[in-house]
Amino acid sequence: MDLGAVAFWIFVAAVVVAGIWKKKHSEAMRHETVRFLIEKNQKLDEAQLAKLLNPEPPDWAKYHFNPSKPGDGYRVLRIFGTMVLFVALGLLIVCIWRGMMLGIHHKSVIEIATAVPIIAT
Repeated sequence: MDLGAVAFWIFVAAVVVAGIWKKKHSEAMRHETVRFLIEKNQKLDEAQLAKLLNPEPPDWAKYHFNPSKPGDGYRVLRIFGTMVLFVALGLLIVCIWRGMMLGIHHKSVIEIATAVPIIAT
């Protein structure tokens, strides 16, 4: 393996580890702040405590990470499944047509032509 490839993967791992560490560290600091306020007998009601423990996401994240509605995944799977079935049918037709164009009328061409869509689905 090339030394550049190794350096690239080490960099990717370092970025992932740094992101995880930053998230855990910021959450620990938030909890430490709440603990410090409680120890100093500050008056915190439920709304302030919830806001401190669960801050609002930044403006850019509100629009990019909307939770999906129940059933959206099922709809997407049905769409992709339908597309795969039509691609498999097209492969079947192409394989049989290609076998006829080459003049191969053996059983193996039909077996291969039917195996391709079965494997694709």
